[in-house]
Amino acid sequence: MRTIDLIKASFKQPTLLLEGRNKKGFHVFLYLLLLAIVLSLPVIYQATLITRTIQDDGEKIIQKLPDFSIEDNTLVTKEKTDGFIYQTDSIIFTFDPTDKRTKKEIESDATSNVLVVGLLKKEIIMILPRIGTTTDIMDNNVLSIPYSMYQANGLNKQVLEQLLTSNSSQSMWFSVIFFVTWFMVFFNLFVDIVILAFFANLFTKFRLIGFRYKDVFKIIVYAATLPSILTAILQFIWPAISFGSVGVALTLLIYFNALPKRIKK
Repeated sequence: MRTIDLIKASFKQPTLLLEGRNKKGFHVFLYLLLLAIVLSLPVIYQATLITRTIQDDGEKIIQKLPDFSIEDNTLVTKEKTDGFIYQTDSIIFTFDPTDKRTKKEIESDATSNVLVVGLLKKEIIMILPRIGTTTDIMDNNVLSIPYSMYQANGLNKQVLEQLLTSNSSQSMWFSVIFFVTWFMVFFNLFVDIVILAFFANLFTKFRLIGFRYKDVFKIIVYAATLPSILTAILQFIWPAISFGSVGVALTLLIYFNALPKRIKK
């Protein structure tokens, strides 16, 4: 059965989802990647809103920013400064070379539709917009990049100015948010489906249905189609909703309804 037919079956005839067990593993993996993109759409939408203003915000941030560099994996300013916080509806930027604010305090700045960036004494903190599916993993979307990393070791005011104010800054920040979000969502979705398939496989054995674990896994992936689309739509309205709270139960329900009373391998 073609993938498009399996997608239609998830809406109209769930019993046909059983044919998903005959799909090649590579095709199932690609479809899982597609579901991750669907679940990423609410965050991508927020990223679009944020990146529209990133250049204007960046120019204001650079005006306040003192000259600095990274020495011995530590942020150092040429003149003594206490740092500052720049805040708008789309971004909260913290420059704190003396570590007056803790990582937890910066994390508390995060809201559902704001990008948080912090340059601390020993590391860079970035927190993506908080949407349900992305908050199931990775410390509430917190990315911590120590200055000891090669990518951050050459950071200074001129480099940051290029990142924030160049004509390509919007597309660059959008790409960063998109790919990081997509990876987080994909990993979280994969773990959810592995666990779902495990319990669904146990249930299937109790029903004396001769499916192997990999058959159940494939069926669960296609059974997650409708829940993934529904979760993404709901997240535009209620960002706190995640696939874990909506999609898991609905995916299992669809899978159980698709099962026959008994079937051989």
